[in-house]
Amino acid sequence: MTVDADLDALVRRPIRGLAPYAPGEQVAQCTKMNTNECAWGPAPAVQTVLADLTEDALRLYPQPMADDLRQVASEVFKVSPDRILAGNGSDDCLTILFRTHLQPGDQFACPWPTYSLYDTLAGLQDVEPLHIDYTDWRDGEWGLPTALATTGAPVTIVANPNNPSATLIATNELRRLANQVTGILVVDEAYVDFADAEIGNASMLAFLDDHPNLVVLRTFSKSYSLAGARLGLMFAHPRLIQHYVKVKDSYNVNVLTQLLGIAALRDRDYHRDLVANTLAERAFLEDQLAAFGWTWPTSRGNFLLCRVGEQARSLYLGLKDRGILVRFFDKPGLDSCLRISVGQRADNQALIAALRDLGA
Repeated sequence: MTVDADLDALVRRPIRGLAPYAPGEQVAQCTKMNTNECAWGPAPAVQTVLADLTEDALRLYPQPMADDLRQVASEVFKVSPDRILAGNGSDDCLTILFRTHLQPGDQFACPWPTYSLYDTLAGLQDVEPLHIDYTDWRDGEWGLPTALATTGAPVTIVANPNNPSATLIATNELRRLANQVTGILVVDEAYVDFADAEIGNASMLAFLDDHPNLVVLRTFSKSYSLAGARLGLMFAHPRLIQHYVKVKDSYNVNVLTQLLGIAALRDRDYHRDLVANTLAERAFLEDQLAAFGWTWPTSRGNFLLCRVGEQARSLYLGLKDRGILVRFFDKPGLDSCLRISVGQRADNQALIAALRDLGA
């Protein structure tokens, strides 16, 4: 057997040429301002769960449907438990959606640029991505493209706030889109807690009853500071949830993550503080970065997409040499930008000092 060629031949054709998803760099001893994690730790009750974990909690299988977690989520988000499915991060929820609704040869539609994992999941299903450019995104406007409503795709996904831009589409526009698309509209609300705290009424959860084809995703990786635990929630019509249950892994959320999620959800005051601290530090960062003459679209998340010009790559590399990671996208239209996650005050000050040292 000629190992490389023969083993490749055993792999499904769509997988052979698929570019894997490229997550943000993980470099030891570096300050991470590149993957939009929360800058502060999770609620103290989360640490208590870790300390009180029993032997049986690990010996036995977890609740297959994360019933206790779904009940608490129902109380917090004002959505009935039969409309909620838990996932191993919202990425798991996305995988379930792709496997449920899309078959080889289909298309999925999304405004572009956006979260690149969507394309990776499409490739796994042998599905074609249909990118519809955000309106005037190169000039900083990031308006929802009207053509998104008429693609005929079985699945349309809108990240809101968007990644990498942190821009927000108003719920009335998304509701109009839900009425216009012929398939499922998925609104990925990974960063919506920051928008909700700042301007209010940013989420589509309140409109689930009005739009049976609407699916809303949430994650605990950002405003709940549980990125390492991997927990996401999917909200949809009960009939859709019944189908998603068939597709998910048997025990897709481990017992520890379920318990941590419950603890994080119950401490509403701490969650509000996390979000408020993030918004305060984002304002500090914006004030400091403005001195460099940089611009960015209005952020409703915990990060900024800064237009820095031709020095973007060199600044990214210079910061990395100084132990500070930010995100550089080597793609047309984004290769003049740096995406910077909001850190704690000391991290933000270190970033500004390093940028000055680099001649930004």
